[in-house]
Amino acid sequence: MIGVGARREEPTRLPRPRSVDGPSGWHALDLRGLDPEVERPFWIALSLVPGVGPVGFARILQRFGSARAAWEAREAVLESLDRVPPDAVPVLRRLTRRGARTIARRIVSDVHGVGGEVVTALDPGYPPALATTDPRPAVLYVGGDPAALASTAVAIVGTRRATGYGRSVAQEIADELARAGVTIVSGLAIGIDGEAHAATLDAGGRTVAVLPSPLDRIYPPRHRELAARVVAGGGALLSEVPPGNVIGRPDFARRNRIIAGLSRAVVVVEAPDRSGALLTAAASIELGRELYAVPGPIDSVASRGCNRLIADHLASIVTSSAALLTSIGLASDPRPVSVASLSEPEATVLYKLLGRPGSVEELRTRTELPTSSLASALTLLEARGLVTSYGGATFHPTLAARRIGEVR
Repeated sequence: MIGVGARREEPTRLPRPRSVDGPSGWHALDLRGLDPEVERPFWIALSLVPGVGPVGFARILQRFGSARAAWEAREAVLESLDRVPPDAVPVLRRLTRRGARTIARRIVSDVHGVGGEVVTALDPGYPPALATTDPRPAVLYVGGDPAALASTAVAIVGTRRATGYGRSVAQEIADELARAGVTIVSGLAIGIDGEAHAATLDAGGRTVAVLPSPLDRIYPPRHRELAARVVAGGGALLSEVPPGNVIGRPDFARRNRIIAGLSRAVVVVEAPDRSGALLTAAASIELGRELYAVPGPIDSVASRGCNRLIADHLASIVTSSAALLTSIGLASDPRPVSVASLSEPEATVLYKLLGRPGSVEELRTRTELPTSSLASALTLLEARGLVTSYGGATFHPTLAARRIGEVR
């Protein structure tokens, strides 16, 4: 394990791929005889009972044969659960008094009110990739275009405390994959997730944001506008939490498992030792998804988790977005861009930045340009959208600049 710094945290434990002897859980169920329309209200109502998560739902179906039969069993349904939360019995009693159909009508109406749809694991619109997982969410709430959930997808995840390097890499990978027709999946979080969503949209691609919160309560709140862009761009928002639910701490663990389940491959860009992105990595291993990690400097706290994934042979190393596309069986889309309008100082600075980002002091040494010429070139390159700075300290080439290739 790679570790640096005086403060040492216990790293997130990552599983090794495990073999399964015979079908179990959801894989052991035969749902073909169930009528989706008849079952729908009971699936929705049962999913609201505390403790009835994806694992518990499968056990209930295995015991009772259908959600309708389980609902009619009332409190006996809780005997299928390993652990019954203290509020499970009073909530179930309250729900049964209201009736499954009444509950379902209200929830469906609320979901439609925010432009969404309710999808159960019996419906044809259930995400095909998730339908192969065990356990899987019994009920999903989808905003935007459900077709986005059926396309070839790759997840890009990482820390909320992303560095300039991590943001730049996330943008480049998302841009390249989106232009190759891949749907990008992430968690709408601040940092790497947000950069992946935004870069995908800027490239004209489609992205799916998996929320730890209801569709009517976007989390984090500062990404409400980004969530609206996801939907407007032909993508989708996805949640296990029905609208109107009052939630405490958002359920990141289940959200991260859905991210992995939806995706053909998971790419971790930056992740410290204790990171939600490593939970997504762990889920991808358990679900048999391809796992990739972007290496970082050995003294970077933000890259500890990625470096450990690579060192422990749990993830394949990402050396470039083009190599990643090749590895997952997709071709890159070369896009030559003219740089005839660049001045010599601009071309010199950009050439150096394409090799390695740097501060003003580093660039002055590497370019051997006078301070005034360097400052002017950086200003003009930023105005052209070819260079950006993070925190005003380190300059990075933008995606547009990376598409230029050689500048001299």
